[in-house]
Amino acid sequence: MGIDEESARERQSRVGRAGGRWEEYVRLYLEERLKDTGIEIIYGKENSIKSNRPSLWKRLALPSHGFKGSIWGDIDLVAVKNDDMPITIISCKVSLHGRFTETLFWSLLYRMLTRIRVVLVTPDAGRGKEGEWISEWGSPTQPTKDRMLAEMFLDGVYIENVKAWCKNIKHGQGTVLGGIVRALHELPDDIKRWAEDAKFY
Repeated sequence: MGIDEESARERQSRVGRAGGRWEEYVRLYLEERLKDTGIEIIYGKENSIKSNRPSLWKRLALPSHGFKGSIWGDIDLVAVKNDDMPITIISCKVSLHGRFTETLFWSLLYRMLTRIRVVLVTPDAGRGKEGEWISEWGSPTQPTKDRMLAEMFLDGVYIENVKAWCKNIKHGQGTVLGGIVRALHELPDDIKRWAEDAKFY
């Protein structure tokens, strides 16, 4: 069995275990790759974190100037070290339609007010006419507006073109990587590196 075939089988198994939910697929993938590193990947549900990990909640909640209380950002997943040190906020979006600006907004706030990294993970479901797949990201030399915005406001965009979420993608097609847009398999090492940096703040 070749490496490609094996990775395709692993991927298909993960798709099944994720129950069709991209966010869960990403969580499972990162959990597998970060095993035994002391880094956890958890859901960014405010009530659960506030109840079970108040110290982590305080680090993730943003101050609301002029109002009582705090603001909770758009957090799908968060990479956490030592139970309460947030390393990376991971926004999981199948498609950029309608919600990418929300990710950029929260990323800007977190980057201004904290040292937490913010990344987007997507299968790149594509755009285009019915039955065709055109990448939402263009290329490094011909970037879409979304790619240019990501370069300015995110710490990374990580892609894995999984057929289950890229319905119209054909054999040989795929997102053009480069610059801010990278392969999903690079994210675990980046999180580990950022976790090392986090020791100093």
